[in-house]
Amino acid sequence: MSRTFIVHLPPSGKLTGPLPVVFDFHPLGGTGSSQESASGWGTKCDGVGCIAVFPDSAANAGNGWNVGYCCQGAQSNQVDDVQFTRDMIKWLAENTCVDPKRIYASGCSNGGGMSYILACKAADVIAAVAPVDFRCITGTEPASASQLTATNNTACTCSLPRPISVTAFDEGQDNSIVPYNGGNTLVVADCPPGGNCKAPAFPSAQVNIDTWAHFDMCTGAATTLSTNSICKSYTSCSDNTEVTLCTAPSGNHCGSYGLSKIVDTAWGMFQKESLP
Repeated sequence: MSRTFIVHLPPSGKLTGPLPVVFDFHPLGGTGSSQESASGWGTKCDGVGCIAVFPDSAANAGNGWNVGYCCQGAQSNQVDDVQFTRDMIKWLAENTCVDPKRIYASGCSNGGGMSYILACKAADVIAAVAPVDFRCITGTEPASASQLTATNNTACTCSLPRPISVTAFDEGQDNSIVPYNGGNTLVVADCPPGGNCKAPAFPSAQVNIDTWAHFDMCTGAATTLSTNSICKSYTSCSDNTEVTLCTAPSGNHCGSYGLSKIVDTAWGMFQKESLP
């Protein structure tokens, strides 16, 4: 299968030594180019000195990523987007100057789901993740999202090789696409014409983040992040990882990058994280 991705290099003055990498995955129906224009990661990397990568989903995936039980195109065609990411990392190592211990993943909506699945299945090469407006759905779709807890979240199942830091951003007013309090989406994503497709159910934003706090064996209560008041972070976690939920008080799905200071907040976390 032929795959494509955009590699955004910082200005020559920032090309000093091995550089960190941020993968930024587009939403369902998007492209690497549209995500590059929307998220701000290219501009951020121009300023701080990192390589931003904007991948394109597979041609037979309905412009989406295989992240679990959503979405049908990538799932039904068994697209291996985790291997695609590993292949991109290999390409970057052969063609650019990268720091293999500082490779990160972000993305919005279905692209945020890609960040979660990389945290689950590629934590040996991905140092930390910052998903936007999505949940971890690597497991079995719940019969009732409202009954999920951190310890029985069947929607998100992972066998982590190590604890990994997660900073998640969610729209507090989103009750339709990825409902903040959990439940079925009102959008039947990537359903072919005439197809009998159901709207998948998501765990709530709080259950999702508490699940990751459980994975990382965090203790104590979450506290407000000093650099972004919409974020609450578990900081007493295994291997000095941290798990953070940032709740936008208003805004549109994938439309709060500026309002929520998503790129700046994620980069602040990424700077503290590297592979062992």
